[in-house]
Amino acid sequence: MSRLDVVRDDVLAHPLHRACELELLHAAEGTSELRFQVNDFTASPLGTLHGGILYALMDVSCFFAAASLLNDDQAPVTVETHSSVLRAAKKNESVLLRARTDRIGRTLAAMRTEAFAVNEAGEERLIATGSVTKSILKTA
Repeated sequence: MSRLDVVRDDVLAHPLHRACELELLHAAEGTSELRFQVNDFTASPLGTLHGGILYALMDVSCFFAAASLLNDDQAPVTVETHSSVLRAAKKNESVLLRARTDRIGRTLAAMRTEAFAVNEAGEERLIATGSVTKSILKTA
């Protein structure tokens, strides 16, 4: 089992990620793709995706994009995030997160992420964009 497989299992086992029904669809070569549902847990009282959940899971998508490029003794840790919400995702839609690593250096990594609401017909619409900077730490 690769280091990414172990990290994947640990991250997806986090109680918040389990409650969001977060799925990792892809993580390789500096990119990642994740999916979750707008359900009772992830929705705001207005019946749309809660912004805090969106920000948190956009960060997770960037984590997987960066982790796919790192050595077994390295871990990406968030130092800065920026997100812009463009429109709402509605309850019962799924949200697709796509992240890519723009640059990875010795101590820092820069990633971008986009979130798309996906309706029952499979049509995607962009709902948010973001950028994340992570520090690259050596693990024991």
